[in-house]
Amino acid sequence: MSHPSSGSGPDILDSFRLDDRVAIVTGASEGIGRALSLGLANAGADIVACSRDKSKLEGLIAEINAMGRRAESYSIDISQVDQIAALRDFVRDQFGALHILVNGAAYTIEALAWDTTEPEWNKSVDTSLKGTYFACTILGELMREAGYGKIINMSSTYARTTIPTRSVYSAIKAAISHLTESLAVEWGPEGIRVNSLAPTAVRTPSRAEYLAKFEEAVTARIPLGRIAETDDLLAAAVYLASPASDFVTGHTLFVDGGFVANG
Repeated sequence: MSHPSSGSGPDILDSFRLDDRVAIVTGASEGIGRALSLGLANAGADIVACSRDKSKLEGLIAEINAMGRRAESYSIDISQVDQIAALRDFVRDQFGALHILVNGAAYTIEALAWDTTEPEWNKSVDTSLKGTYFACTILGELMREAGYGKIINMSSTYARTTIPTRSVYSAIKAAISHLTESLAVEWGPEGIRVNSLAPTAVRTPSRAEYLAKFEEAVTARIPLGRIAETDDLLAAAVYLASPASDFVTGHTLFVDGGFVANG
């Protein structure tokens, strides 16, 4: 695998390319995960797109194949550790290596703390935090074998701030950002870079109900004056996935229009 030169010549843009790299994206069937799958493929990566419902990935796989990239769909409940291990074995058998992991799978609840039930808590934590943790450790084994890899965990502006109804979500995202730092420290000597991507509210189908309630309030706090689109995240994700960020680890990159800075 090639790495960028230390100079500032014409190779710098090449260092953002993902040719000959294999990426897993969980939560790829819609919204941010789908957009990131297309963005990484457009930069050259082959994609293993993961979702609970494999049928929802058919259109995505066709789009990636049309780019001339290899794409495979994979059905997984990321809260089940044995299924993560099976995904690792699938990627090892089908691709022989893993260079990029995007942990996009999540389950979100919006409820006041007084109204949050234990089953809702468990499902959210098991999918969003437990799933992220064990995806890192189990799928990261393939990176450890190669001595190189890029992990991108999905955090949020709510890792640093919050509003009512977001106590569980905020706690999980703060944990993911700190987990990112912990794994970066532990795995840096093994060549595995671990970073988080933290958007503000993003205009996706799953966020329509949330934005119907809070878009005006969120937009008022964003200095750039608008809600994020999925395209706003693509360059940041490609950067964190590519050799261009080989000296960046343990970082949460806020793509939020200044939301956190205005807190």
